[in-house]
Amino acid sequence: MKVAVLIRVYDRIDDLKYNLRVISETWKSNDYYVIVVSNGKSNGFEVFPESLPLIDKLVILQENAGHRKGNSQLLMEGGKYIPEDCQYTLILEADTWMYKDGIISKYIKQLSENTDTVWASADWYDKYYALATDFAIIKTDYIRTNLGIFDFELFPECHIANFLRDTDGKYMWIKENMPVHVPSYVKYKYPYVPNIKEGRFYVFPESKTVTHHIEFLKGGMEQKKGYFNILAGTDFFPDAKIENKTWNRFKMKFWIGLSRCFFKRSWYSKKTYKEIIQN
Repeated sequence: MKVAVLIRVYDRIDDLKYNLRVISETWKSNDYYVIVVSNGKSNGFEVFPESLPLIDKLVILQENAGHRKGNSQLLMEGGKYIPEDCQYTLILEADTWMYKDGIISKYIKQLSENTDTVWASADWYDKYYALATDFAIIKTDYIRTNLGIFDFELFPECHIANFLRDTDGKYMWIKENMPVHVPSYVKYKYPYVPNIKEGRFYVFPESKTVTHHIEFLKGGMEQKKGYFNILAGTDFFPDAKIENKTWNRFKMKFWIGLSRCFFKRSWYSKKTYKEIIQN
């Protein structure tokens, strides 16, 4: 199966470098066509030369649409370069690393068996219908005929859900990348939630994925590599060796699993579609 991997990047050039290595060395189940779209060059963030051989199509945008619109800009531009023979497209943030690609093959198979379902990603919010955009698998034909799905400014995850509703596109959840957040009433430090204001997990043991923003980690990039090694169960990054990987992985699963027991809004109230007013 030929699959397009659309990676967007602004300033996380180091993350991109390591992510491309992970993809090249551990994603072996499909034929991947890697598209990288960057809008950081004008601000001094250039893709490293050593990354170039691992990219099939590099798209450099000279103008940056800014923080609110930048993500949309990257996706909409990258969508123009998806090859005709790629039935599925994975959209990926540069800082989202996943060891091996069994999850991709699993959800491609499920999408192929459900003709009306066009999108697969994690459930993002408890209150609103919202779908994660850091890691999502989409039927490419749907993107080609509905590029507006990436035309957002605020609340991209809610925009995606609203757009799918309005175009009769169904979705499925990638449960291995859930839960994403602890409930908003958790105001104190919680394990594996490095920024409690955001309330988000950045490790997902079931899919062997790390998504950390390194500025949230005291150990920076080395700590992120260590987390990746724990989830991978191997020293993929030899400079960040971790002892007792099994124990560390158990702790991740325990604390993330425990959060499923926390009282949630969805237990007593149905999700709603968020009304988004664009400028």
